[in-house]
Amino acid sequence: MQTLQEQRLSALRSDPKPGCGNADCACALPVSERFVLWALRQWQQDRALPCEGSILHRGFKVAGVLDALPDFAIAMDAFLFGARRAMEIHVPTCSSVSHDEAVMVALCGLAQADHDGPLLASLDIMMAPTASRVAAIRLKAFAVALAGAGLRIAPAAGAAAGRLN
Repeated sequence: MQTLQEQRLSALRSDPKPGCGNADCACALPVSERFVLWALRQWQQDRALPCEGSILHRGFKVAGVLDALPDFAIAMDAFLFGARRAMEIHVPTCSSVSHDEAVMVALCGLAQADHDGPLLASLDIMMAPTASRVAAIRLKAFAVALAGAGLRIAPAAGAAAGRLN
């Protein structure tokens, strides 16, 4: 009998790459990237450290990354208060992915892949220096927890760099 973690990983491995054909549609993203996108959008809706029973809390718990929720929330707060401009984040039900949302997913990929130099350089461009350091540390912890749960976000060779700034 499979454990819950094995079932979760099996579902992730068998995730086909569906898509409607639109380049900016979330339906073509792998499960791991859709999770980051969902979390980002849900955080934007709530804008508070998620409490037990909240949608974010439940989602992180089901994904097996509940311990990373504070890191994610602090990273998002750093973006909210330290970004040089307002970020365009869609509502959770929107099918298209904004440039800023794609950048956040790509940043998580850089953090997971230990590309700290490009991660910090991108954050420094996007944010005030003190906020970028906090965001980098917390984003890295969040991304590592995702990888530990089987949610790998590998930056594509040219696509991640193209989406960053």
